[in-house]
Amino acid sequence: TNAAGVAADMMAEYVLGGFLHFTLDIEGLRQDKAGRAWRARNMVPLRGKTLLIVGLGHTGRALAEKAKSFGMRVVGLRSRPQPTECVDIVGGPGDLPGFLEDADCIAVCAPLTSATRGMLGRAEIAAMAPGVLLADVSRGGIVDQAALAEALASGHVAGAALDVFETEPLPTDSPLWGIDNLIISPHCSSVYDGWEDASFDLFLDNLDRWVAGSPLRNVVDPERGY
Repeated sequence: TNAAGVAADMMAEYVLGGFLHFTLDIEGLRQDKAGRAWRARNMVPLRGKTLLIVGLGHTGRALAEKAKSFGMRVVGLRSRPQPTECVDIVGGPGDLPGFLEDADCIAVCAPLTSATRGMLGRAEIAAMAPGVLLADVSRGGIVDQAALAEALASGHVAGAALDVFETEPLPTDSPLWGIDNLIISPHCSSVYDGWEDASFDLFLDNLDRWVAGSPLRNVVDPERGY
């Protein structure tokens, strides 16, 4: 079994926080404060924007619910498409190209498997709408981070928040550190006040289920990879 879902709400908040960092121009406000500049910054509302969620597991579904409270249009990608609460359109892997073109914000919440490795490569990043925002709370290896770095530098991707990397810890000589419109966090979007207790409660619940001979929660499917 695993602890899937224990940090879903926190990870969803991390994603939205990353988007808001850019839509509210928090960095610009910080710079103005440092320079004692009294200047109004243009802010962009999330209402009416299209959010693409790659992976509709616990985290993806929690994100969809929270995004709806902002008035966002939510589309989702999952390996086995089926109607999902708070998601306006659900598609399969073959729908990815069209979804990328229409998305204002993209959140990567999928597990790393043979099917998802390299899913967002150079071609897919180039196909994204100009000015898109991206957040990745999945695993390093799904997003081509070298191609993403180039897209951030050119402005094709307006901003990104990465909590996962192909190599962790991120090497100190990685060029990602020097990208201004990139938020970097050390794989900690699932760490929050109380996560240890929540994880232990899940373990105790599964222990009780195992003793009683009842079905366990969060049973891992080795063939699917999660």
